[in-house]
Amino acid sequence: MPKAPSDALHTLEQVSTSLVRAVMEEQGASGVSGGRVTLNLSETLKPRVTLPARSLTLSELQRMKRQFVTVQKKAITLGTVERGMVDWSEEGVAQKFVDYLEENLL
Repeated sequence: MPKAPSDALHTLEQVSTSLVRAVMEEQGASGVSGGRVTLNLSETLKPRVTLPARSLTLSELQRMKRQFVTVQKKAITLGTVERGMVDWSEEGVAQKFVDYLEENLL
C-alpha cells in the first residue's frame, strides 16, 4: 500500500490554510458572493472553486478546514488511499479541498 510522503501533513495544513485565506480575500475584494472564482494561491497554483450565493464566514471556513484536515490526517496515519493513489502535491491537496468545500457548502 502506498504511503503518504513525510511532508504530506505540512502540505495539507499549508494549502488548506492558504485556500481559506484566498476565499476570504476573494469575497472581500470582489464583493460578489457566489459563483465560480479562481483563487490565486501562488504563481502556479490557481484552483477554481464554486462558492455559494452567500458570504462565508471565517469561522465557517476554518471549521470546514479542520474537518477536511482531520479526514485527510486519518488517511495519512492509516496509510489508506481511497480509489488508488492519493495526490499529496500542493495541486492535489488544493483540488481535494476545493472538492470538499463545494460538496459541503452548496
